[in-house]
Amino acid sequence: MHYAFTTRYGRRVSALQTKVAVFSLASRATNSFPAKEYAALWDTGATNTAISRKVAEELDLKPIGTANVYHAGGASLVNAYLVNIGLPSRVMVGNIKVTDIELIDNDTIPEDERIQVIVGMDIIGEGDLAVTNVGGKTALSFRMPSIEEIDFVSKTKKNSL
Repeated sequence: MHYAFTTRYGRRVSALQTKVAVFSLASRATNSFPAKEYAALWDTGATNTAISRKVAEELDLKPIGTANVYHAGGASLVNAYLVNIGLPSRVMVGNIKVTDIELIDNDTIPEDERIQVIVGMDIIGEGDLAVTNVGGKTALSFRMPSIEEIDFVSKTKKNSL
């Protein structure tokens, strides 16, 4: 089965953001999947997906261990969790290992718009990601799984003949 979504921004943006849902694994006692929606940054420079400590606390996630993460400030040993991530348009990525990330708290951004999740290449690499800026308006489109190569060079050559 194929899943896809497109997020259109009303202007050209410098950061690709969407909302995602983070689901804790099913509670055996209630067979429920506690979840909450958060602002997420799509980061092709991030090897793995990460969540803020706020997400881990709000969903009462239990660490499955620790992991070394490497970032601009060096390296850190952080907690790792196993979660499900719900992308826009009901695209679900299940049982993914995420780590804690220390995020800069910016009081000028409304609470519900502050980035709490970094979507990394572990998720992005499972599908196809395209970013366009037609008419000065950015669009992010993602599909999963990958079904064909997107080749702007061959399309440009065909259109210029």
